[in-house]
Amino acid sequence: MGFHALPILLACLAAGVEQPASQPETAPEETRETVVLVHGLGRTRVSLWVMEWRLRQAGYVTLNFPYDTSRASLDELSGALQKFISEKVKTPKYHLVAHSLGNIIIRNGFKQPYREGLGRVVMLAPPNQPADLARLLKENPVFQWISGDSGQKLSDGDFYHDLPVPSVEFGIIAGDKGQQVTFESPNDGIVTVESTKLAGMKDWLVVHHTHTFMMNSSDVGEFCVHFLKNGAFKKESNTQAQ
Repeated sequence: MGFHALPILLACLAAGVEQPASQPETAPEETRETVVLVHGLGRTRVSLWVMEWRLRQAGYVTLNFPYDTSRASLDELSGALQKFISEKVKTPKYHLVAHSLGNIIIRNGFKQPYREGLGRVVMLAPPNQPADLARLLKENPVFQWISGDSGQKLSDGDFYHDLPVPSVEFGIIAGDKGQQVTFESPNDGIVTVESTKLAGMKDWLVVHHTHTFMMNSSDVGEFCVHFLKNGAFKKESNTQAQ
């Protein structure tokens, strides 16, 4: 839900990643698996370049879904994602990895069947329950313009009541390196740790990262790959699994 793409670009450059590297030719594409990435609110595909690079290094084909919340409703965005997957995914099996609002777009998409072959979903800092910060900013004209229909729904309890839960295995990574200005409970600066939880989740993990830059962290990248391959996050180092 961050609002500045420039820091992400600088982070990519600092890491020597100006653009996702060429896909390692380890096997023919038809025998491999695709990961479709979906960025968060107020961001662009640039915010997931580092994650995309890590997934490619792990042997996945990657696709990075573009969208603009100020130009389309949530239903339209979910429909566009469905169409993107149907047209762009060329491997028999594929997965979804999303940050923040991207997870709500994915969940909303489960109102209609996804293309055959969907494997697992990894949710990074998902606002899986009505978001306190969205409630706080709901009447803010700038937030309304940037977030559009999707952002306004993040504070609506009735909307969440009807929002589908993924019908495939999904894991959730929450961050707890947050702030205490607008939150009293552990949070990542935007979303509370507790609000990331969702009934039916296969695994859930807390990492000491902020909401905005979580996806750039090497440990988060490793956890994503491990879940996509095994249906569980790698539990190690100083990261707390709960």
